[in-house]
Amino acid sequence: MPPRTLSRRDFLKITGLTLGTGVAACGGLTALATYSPAVTLPASTFGDQTMSKKILVAYASKCGSTGEVATAIGKTLAQNGARVDVMPLNKVTDLPGYQVVFIGSAIRVAKWLPEAANFVSENRTILQRIPTAYFTVCMTLAEDTPANRTKAAGFMDPVRKVLAPAAEAYFAGQVDPARLSFFDNTMLKAKGTPVGDFRNWDKIGDWAQSTYAQTCA
Repeated sequence: MPPRTLSRRDFLKITGLTLGTGVAACGGLTALATYSPAVTLPASTFGDQTMSKKILVAYASKCGSTGEVATAIGKTLAQNGARVDVMPLNKVTDLPGYQVVFIGSAIRVAKWLPEAANFVSENRTILQRIPTAYFTVCMTLAEDTPANRTKAAGFMDPVRKVLAPAAEAYFAGQVDPARLSFFDNTMLKAKGTPVGDFRNWDKIGDWAQSTYAQTCA
């Protein structure tokens, strides 16, 4: 039997189907790479409304870990007799209403997240009149060495130049693959970033306690 000749119409059908399948596959891969799981950023108030000392713990968080550190700090501060509001920085509306402010951020590309750095710059005049403490949460301190502590301290240099804090601290963070996009997980694997929760809650609580004594005395 002579070979069947492929008509122009059949050729267009086949190539169209193949091209469509390829485009759909590429679209699916793009969606997978850019998809980010929904992350809940905590906002809470601790302490009695009648307490005279009012403290703000505001933060910028990429995947929620820094928000959880901020919550732990807020709980400790409230145990000392203060009313404490914990919230993402983009929810802060009444900065002059606080006697002490804590500002924290996760690290991205060796810097505070833009919303945290911008908050300090935009509110510098107000923050100069309020005792302000900084805290950084980063995976650099998953291995707590003198070299890594120096490196972590350097992440805050641009913000410190805008406004020197009354106190500052650096804490190890958490990497939970379920909270990250496919792209972020791929990048972290390529860099060899460890996976797990490296936060030291005792260290976080102790710093909150000592900073309360320093700023609220």
